[in-house]
Parts: sequence; C-alpha cells; structure tokens
Amino acid sequence: MKYIRKVMAVGLSIIFLIALVIGTGVILSVRNVNVSFIEYTGEYKEEYEATRANFNKLKGSGLLFIDGDDIYGKVAATDVLVVESYEKKFPCTVNIVLRERVESFTVKNGDGYAVYDDRGQLIRNTENEPLNTVDGAPNVALECSDEDIEEIAALCLAFKENFFEGEQPKALRRVVESVATGKLSSLQVVNFNLRSGLKITVHDWKISGAQKVKKACEVYSKLNAYERIKGTITVIGGKDSAGPVAKYGE
Repeated sequence: MKYIRKVMAVGLSIIFLIALVIGTGVILSVRNVNVSFIEYTGEYKEEYEATRANFNKLKGSGLLFIDGDDIYGKVAATDVLVVESYEKKFPCTVNIVLRERVESFTVKNGDGYAVYDDRGQLIRNTENEPLNTVDGAPNVALECSDEDIEEIAALCLAFKENFFEGEQPKALRRVVESVATGKLSSLQVVNFNLRSGLKITVHDWKISGAQKVKKACEVYSKLNAYERIKGTITVIGGKDSAGPVAKYGE
C-alpha cells in the first residue's frame, strides 16, 4: 500500500506540474503586439505593413521564451527598417518600436562604396558611387576609420539637431558635403566641410564633441552671408572648467 501511495503521489505531482506549465503558458502567451513606427520620409509603408504582419505572428507564443532574435528576424526589409527597441510587458504584451533607417553616409573603400544610415550602421555595399535613394542627392562622404563611424554618426546627429534647431528635421546632406577625421599635431580633429564652402574644425572631438558642435553652430548662426561661404570655424576645449570656445577666421 505504501508503494502504491508513493506512486500515486508522484503521479499527482507530475500531473500538477504539467497543469501548472500548461496554465502558465496559456496565461503568459502573447495576445497583444503593439508597434510604434518612427518614420521620416513616408516612403516605406509597404515594408512597414509586411513587418507589422510578421510581428503579429508572435501572438500565441510564450512571452517568457521570446527573445531579440524572434523579433529582429521578422523585419521584412532590413535595408530600410530596423527594430529600435522592444519590451515584454507581462502577462501578455510585446511593445516594439520600429524605425526607418535614414540613408546618410557614403564611405569609399577598396571594393567601391559602403552606405551607412544616420546611426553609422551599414546598409549596403555597391561598386558605383551611390546617390541617396530618396532624392537622388549625394550622401555625406565620410573619411574616417571603420572604428569611428558610429561615433562620427552620433556627432553628425548632434550637428544636425543644433544646426536646424527650431526647424523641421532636415537632411544633413543639404548642408554638409563631407566629414573627415585627422590629426593636428597630437590632437584628433574632425572637419565638417559644408557645401557653402565654410569648414568647421573640432579639436579633440571625442571629448565633449556634442557640446563643441553646438558651440560651432552658435557661431555659425551669427555669421553674415559672405562669411558663410568661406573661412573656418575652429572649436577647442575651454580652459579648466570653462566650456568649448569657437572662433571664426578666414
């Protein structure tokens, strides 16, 4: 009898565990997939809808077991769309932020050209010099090491935000022709070569680069039309705790 009771107890425990797992799976299965879309051009509605339909396939899956690969792998057109972020909200919801990739930079290499988005992420490689797929204009040419591309892209975002402050978002390529890193003595510098002919040189750009770019844009805003077509705005770090210093010179 003791043996039978032990077997029954084990059997009941197994049944209870199975019921618990099944119940938990049902309770924590995905019922809601909320997608937010950050778009800039309005060009990729079809790709968005296809990706949105793919995300809906997550419904019914166990929320506990969904990971990034399950979500990233459902983007229908990775050359124009990317998952900005995702969040699992228990018991049954996944929130996803989808972002349109903004083709922004071109880097010349040994095989032709590489095209990057505004975050410094590779979009594609091509043999021929590419023009922007949205308006057919040249992208901003980057001249820097592969290791610096993402940092330069972040600095360019800061430049764009400050240069077009108070205006609707504009394409960086409208203003900037190329961005190149280099050295001046022992200092690392980055040069923004504007299409107007003006150059902005930022010293020690890896240190407080965004603040230095902001200071350069403040100086630019005070230049007259003649000054904006030639010369250089040079930005250096301020002494001690002072902020960056920017000066214009022909």
